Amino acid sequence: MDKKKIAYLQFPGSNTENETKNILQKHGMLPFGHFWNDDPELLNSYDGFIILGGFSFEDRSRSGIIASLEPVVNELKKQALLGKPILGICNGAQILVESGLVPGNQEFQTLVSLTDNKRMVGNRIVGTGYYNKWCYIKPCENTQSAFVKKGGNPMRVPIAHAEGRFLFNKDLEDEILKNNLITYKYCDSGGNLSNDFPTNPNGSLHSTAALSNPNGNVMAIMPHPERTLGNEADDLFKSMRNYIESDDLFSFKSLNFSSKKTDIKKFKRPARQNEILVSTIIADNEAASVEKCINSLGVKARVKKYLHFEIDATDGLDINTIVSTDVLFNPSKEYIANIEEGSGVYRFLVRSKDDIVGQSLAQTLQDRFNLSKLKSIKKGVVWEVKVNSARIKKDVDLILNSHIFSNPISQECHEY
Repeated sequence: MDKKKIAYLQFPGSNTENETKNILQKHGMLPFGHFWNDDPELLNSYDGFIILGGFSFEDRSRSGIIASLEPVVNELKKQALLGKPILGICNGAQILVESGLVPGNQEFQTLVSLTDNKRMVGNRIVGTGYYNKWCYIKPCENTQSAFVKKGGNPMRVPIAHAEGRFLFNKDLEDEILKNNLITYKYCDSGGNLSNDFPTNPNGSLHSTAALSNPNGNVMAIMPHPERTLGNEADDLFKSMRNYIESDDLFSFKSLNFSSKKTDIKKFKRPARQNEILVSTIIADNEAASVEKCINSLGVKARVKKYLHFEIDATDGLDINTIVSTDVLFNPSKEYIANIEEGSGVYRFLVRSKDDIVGQSLAQTLQDRFNLSKLKSIKKGVVWEVKVNSARIKKDVDLILNSHIFSNPISQECHEY
């Protein structure tokens, strides 16, 4: 039998290509590198696909979003309709989620978020941010997946991510559970589940480590099964090969669920609270990448980015006292800025709905600098877009609904 050809997709900033090649060869499959800007039609010649982990486009704006808007991902959607297996690992999982390939409704809308890690014990946050550790995951019963062995045992696998927390709204949560789309869950070495850290290392809903589309041929997994040292993840890759080699009939089915159109409301500035906008002295590569992505969508626009802090404190706490701690920003390369008004300019304030970064900043200032009069800090980003077009409102609507600025599940977006 001919060995099956698997393309591993590489974007600028992708990594783990050697580990992926090795695990595919070990399981009798032929790996081929495919760069994001190679001819997308070449994907027709492959039997399956793996989107590598890493930091595509340096995670600018947020992890996976810029890569998800590249033409090669549109071709991947066509391959998914043909039943070919597509595995997104870590950053690859983020790309699948942002592109709508997972969980996969008819319009491939963005329905799920992979957002900031939140390590929890009970109701207490014990850690946030990047986390690198070995953990255990187990396959879920009743799931239909090209990457799951029925009756498989827990696997010991490494994780290495900062935005790996699966999050979905309540109405979609019901659909996910009804259709058994959670394919792997975080567990302990005995297969026992817990919502608490360290068993659940990032706070994912239902301890979700991997999520699939209804057919099971597309899966987003945050841990790195390709990085295992021994045979821990063999079941996953054997299942992938067996799926490709089977002659079962395939009929694509999508999730019967639609997202609401992005609705942007005017930001209401709370009374008696301080706002700070921060810009950068050096070149802002993140804004440049977002601008290039928007231009590739067919919209001529200039983009600028500001950090935004909303500070609530009791009378008597001077805002300069907070700024002077250098906790909020780095004065060697950033400065407090003022917005300049202009025609054709739109601004959008984006913040995480649970804003654990803002909570962490406030806790640091309260505990380390004895700023007991500080009540809270909310951190966000203000994206400024100057559109050069005769149809400005339509182009702004296109930008917003590409989700380049915000994920509608985990973030809120206001006109600023």
